[in-house]
Amino acid sequence: MKKITILIFVFLLLTSNSLAQEEKYELKSIDFEGNDAFSKNTLSYIIRSEETPWWFWKFLDSFTSLGKAPVYFDSTNIQIDVKSIKDYYTAHGYFSSKVTSDYEIDFSNKTAELTFFIDEGEPSTYNRVNIFGIEKTPDLVKEKIKADLSFDTTKQYDQIEVLHGISKGLNTLLNNGYLFATFDSTIIIQDTISHKADLDIFYSTGTLYILDTVKVKLSGPGADKVEEHLIRDLIELKAGHHYDYEKIKNGQDRLLRTGLFNFLNLGASENDTIGNHVPLVLNGNIGYLNELAPELIINNQQNAFNVGLGASYIKKNFFGHARKLTVSSTVGLQDFFNIDFGRLFKKFSFRDTTLLGYFDSKIIVEQPYLFGRKIFGRWETSVKIDKQRNFNVTTYASKIGFEFEMPRYTVINFLSTFYSIESSNELYKTKNDSLASKITSLIGLNIGSTTVDSILFPTRGYNISLSLEEANFLPYAISQLSGSNFDEPLFYKVVITASQYLSLSERRNSIFASKLKFGFINVYKGDFSGIALNKTFYAGGSNSLRGWRAGELPGTDRQGGKLILEGSIEFRKRFLNYFGAVLFADYGNTFKSLDEIATKNIAVAAGFGFRYYSIVAPFRIDFGFKFYNPVDKKFIFDKKFWQNFEFHFGIGEAF
Repeated sequence: MKKITILIFVFLLLTSNSLAQEEKYELKSIDFEGNDAFSKNTLSYIIRSEETPWWFWKFLDSFTSLGKAPVYFDSTNIQIDVKSIKDYYTAHGYFSSKVTSDYEIDFSNKTAELTFFIDEGEPSTYNRVNIFGIEKTPDLVKEKIKADLSFDTTKQYDQIEVLHGISKGLNTLLNNGYLFATFDSTIIIQDTISHKADLDIFYSTGTLYILDTVKVKLSGPGADKVEEHLIRDLIELKAGHHYDYEKIKNGQDRLLRTGLFNFLNLGASENDTIGNHVPLVLNGNIGYLNELAPELIINNQQNAFNVGLGASYIKKNFFGHARKLTVSSTVGLQDFFNIDFGRLFKKFSFRDTTLLGYFDSKIIVEQPYLFGRKIFGRWETSVKIDKQRNFNVTTYASKIGFEFEMPRYTVINFLSTFYSIESSNELYKTKNDSLASKITSLIGLNIGSTTVDSILFPTRGYNISLSLEEANFLPYAISQLSGSNFDEPLFYKVVITASQYLSLSERRNSIFASKLKFGFINVYKGDFSGIALNKTFYAGGSNSLRGWRAGELPGTDRQGGKLILEGSIEFRKRFLNYFGAVLFADYGNTFKSLDEIATKNIAVAAGFGFRYYSIVAPFRIDFGFKFYNPVDKKFIFDKKFWQNFEFHFGIGEAF
């Protein structure tokens, strides 16, 4: 009987423990104490435990897929989280850090609270770096790898920086003939007394390889119409060269830019190595060389969201040498979401501002590897009709441009130049509808530097660009030599734009972004009023001051400004993978002279927006408000709500 009683007791005990374990407690909060070096958001990202979401997201989750389910406390995650926090501190030089934890259960509310206690200790700085395995490499390669792994001994140890240096060192080996080079390991010697970190880094170089042959294997309907020697010239690698991973990648990019290939793979054939020689093999599929296609036009030209239709004909490998001929025509509606379609169909005329837009037709010829050099050439001739609020412009233009392939890791990594000549007929919407004809001859140079980590959603790095244009000196000089008369204004134009991106969280989903743009036009012969309208400065629109419509600043001045000053700051938050929200402030204006640049003349817009991050590009909706309008010198508080509001739809981030 006693045995039966004991068995029943054990059964009841196990049953009660099982039922107790099935009780679920929502993890109400996760707190950190002693974390001076890293924020709660940063540490929350690296642990497995997660706070239960806000009630609204749980409510959405109960009937849609847009919300988030409750998160329950799991004590088995605690030790894993403690180790993750400790490892994170170690990776940032806090070698003597200590982490403990505690939790409290509220049985009545079925919630739990979790706290981590952190003793950070002193951070360590870099000390010596020893590199092993590169002893047999050439001196130039050794020096380059040492430079790749040179760390400032006054800076705090950072594992990410070390890994970046190791990766650069490995790329140096891959770009100097070491096809099978690998990184082996790193030994970190932690001196917790003097707070120094010594690094022993080990590489395995393998054999130094020379390219043996370059084999080209083409397939597809257009394969027999493309010259093999052209492909070899574009690759720019020949037998006898060292294996160079970076040059191979650049050669593949150059081939893809021609538009000839449906599929392309360029690389060393590792299985066919003989001694220290390795063949380079290109496998490519070339599609049809003639294409005719309709187009749906969606863009952000002139700082406005435009929608239109078009058609294009493309002839690839036009007269050989990978040239591409494009003939296209498009018609677009500008600022599409601000169009009053009801009024448009009732009354439309030249003076009506209901419908703004453009029509253009172009013939473009493009050629990579121009003059046997790493230069991308483009010639374009076009006609464009542009209908704006205060004027209509018909422009005939011809432009030739050259884009130079720049090394990826130099300060300047974008360089292009061009020459264009334009003839424009400008019809102004005045009482008598005045007409002006202008000719502009332009020589331009564009220089840029970029370090951003992503084009679609940059989270760190910067963009800097400098645009220089000189107008009309060439035809003026010819007129002086020939004794003819040329009375168009001579001027130059400079535009500098800089943007920077800073991640505010370890997840890189909270970003602070800023932009600054300054430009000026200097007329050194003639009159500013003689400059074509599309060469002067206007502000306002979806990529400018979002409290105004496209080109709405400088107010009623149809000629535009000699100077422009623009800036923006944004707080960007991305969530649920595909969605985002933005808070922004824009400021700036266009001016006739430096004397006009004053606080009272600076327009200020503020607002918010939403983003959908597709695999192609972000789609955005922005709601901008005129916080301060320099035209009437009034703040947002002095006007009715709808007098200050503008709505913008755009593609891509605002900057």
